[in-house]
Amino acid sequence: MKVVIVYDTKRGSTKQIVDWMVEELKSIGIEVSSMRPNEVDTLDCDLIVVGSLIYWEKPLKSITDFLRANQDVLREKNMAVFVVCMAQIFGKHTDRYIERRYVGTLKKVSSGKIIETCAFRGWLTRVDYNQREKIKNWIRRVVGTLNPNA
Repeated sequence: MKVVIVYDTKRGSTKQIVDWMVEELKSIGIEVSSMRPNEVDTLDCDLIVVGSLIYWEKPLKSITDFLRANQDVLREKNMAVFVVCMAQIFGKHTDRYIERRYVGTLKKVSSGKIIETCAFRGWLTRVDYNQREKIKNWIRRVVGTLNPNA
């Protein structure tokens, strides 16, 4: 199985999250590559994971532009989408807001078959290692939906 992770970041939290995903996938024998939208050279894979931090209440333009520009290729692909935001600090009542406003925006511009979504809590200065297991479990679950042996 081959996975491509396309993400963008401002202060590094999204990159750290992607690094944990890559680490987990490699540990279970999955071929994986991660890149920013302007670095994408191939989407020849079994799964595309797209991630964006939320900046000024929106996913990064580079990610939405990537999804729009690649609609024809993505239409045939299995996808997972995640966002990185701070909204979770306001409690469980924000779950619907995150799904509708943040994840929903990415879903609307994506043409692929989205098999899973998630919102991870970001950070501004120090890495939040408490998020690591949640992230690793999520990416393992995503891959498991396509490859039960993973």
